[in-house]
Amino acid sequence: MNKSSRGPGLSGTHYVMFMSYSLTFLIWGFVTTSGVMTLYYFSNHIPRFLVPLSAALGPIFLMIGNVFMGRLADIVGRRGIYVYTMALYTIGLIGMGSSILLMNIISVSKAFILFIISYILAEIGVGGEEPPALAATTELIPPNYRGAMLVLITNFDNIGATIASAILLLALMRGTQLSATWTMISAAIVVLIVAIIIRLLTPESVRWLVTKGKVHEAERIAKEYGLSYALTESPGQLIKFPSLWFRTLVLSLLGVSQLVTYGLMAYYIVYLPSLPFSSDETLATQVLLWANLGASMAGLIGFIVDRLSRKTFTLFSYLGGLLTMIPIFIIYGLMTNSHLGSSLTIFYTLLFLNMVFSEFGWAVRTLLEPELYPTKNRATWVGMVRLIAWTIYVLLIYYLLASTNAFTYLLSNLILYVIGFSAALAWFIHGTETRGLPINVLDKAADKSN
Repeated sequence: MNKSSRGPGLSGTHYVMFMSYSLTFLIWGFVTTSGVMTLYYFSNHIPRFLVPLSAALGPIFLMIGNVFMGRLADIVGRRGIYVYTMALYTIGLIGMGSSILLMNIISVSKAFILFIISYILAEIGVGGEEPPALAATTELIPPNYRGAMLVLITNFDNIGATIASAILLLALMRGTQLSATWTMISAAIVVLIVAIIIRLLTPESVRWLVTKGKVHEAERIAKEYGLSYALTESPGQLIKFPSLWFRTLVLSLLGVSQLVTYGLMAYYIVYLPSLPFSSDETLATQVLLWANLGASMAGLIGFIVDRLSRKTFTLFSYLGGLLTMIPIFIIYGLMTNSHLGSSLTIFYTLLFLNMVFSEFGWAVRTLLEPELYPTKNRATWVGMVRLIAWTIYVLLIYYLLASTNAFTYLLSNLILYVIGFSAALAWFIHGTETRGLPINVLDKAADKSN
């Protein structure tokens, strides 16, 4: 990935950006896994009704981070926002770790309150990183590498969750869940320190600077960091986007389908009492491990995604998710008491395959959301689309965990995949191919169809 005859190649600046944003998403995976498994530990010491409420708090405040920080990133810049976001999840991770250490010193209720406050801060922070990271990558990476960078960077969320789950599983084998969870959070704090150092080397988006009238500053940064191509106009290359409402509707439905099914299957399913891994922290940790391992491996599609049609890849991803969800529903929703319904091997295998296609769906969202909105309000719209998905996510998590019914839980996943496939089919028929298009061409198309 060095030089392309079709356009500019990747430079040291791009690799610094890649490392910086990748570590951000890696930390997100640690935060999510740390939150879920710390809550899993506290669930043995708090009233049952608090479990679904507490589980919903993470996505609620991640959603708030998405929207608020996304809008702020369009006002203060892609780079300027990171002071706030990194401070939030630094405090949050330290607080979550401290709540575990203080379990034996203060009352469980006080330690739990500290955990909840810290979890909220961490989720606002990682949620706030997402829109500006996607916007900056879309605006600064050469068009022939944009898809690869977007998919590979965001895949570090899955890699972070996989590493966190593996650390937790190994630590559980050698100690208590309390010490194991603290080990996992400590590892996240080490990664965070490295991320802060690298972040200082990343440039501001020159496209964003131009929209704010800071042309001379944009030209200076472009020259200094080798980003002049990002300010170059491509005459004669015109495309037409569908209307704003259609783009937003399709992206919202794709987002709801992918996000909710991933969260329900990769994380919150461990709270269901009727499945084979229930009430066993080691088996529950393996659910997170296998799910995120499948997603992490699927994220390697980023190496070839710029050779694939965005529209075809979208349809393939959601069709695969639907087809792999059907046997999970049949075996673990309809045949719960059968021999198949008690098999962990079959469950882990089907979950792994389902998460592969779920990650493909995540890749689709990561590609299309920033490509289909203009630079002047790209981060805002990415945040808004994700707000819709996270809102449905929160409502379904609370309802499905409160019901603790495997049939309803898995049927909901199946229905969500039908919705996602329908949206993917609509985009395949009526959408626009965006693969490899320069950022100025995307901006013009988005501006004209608003």
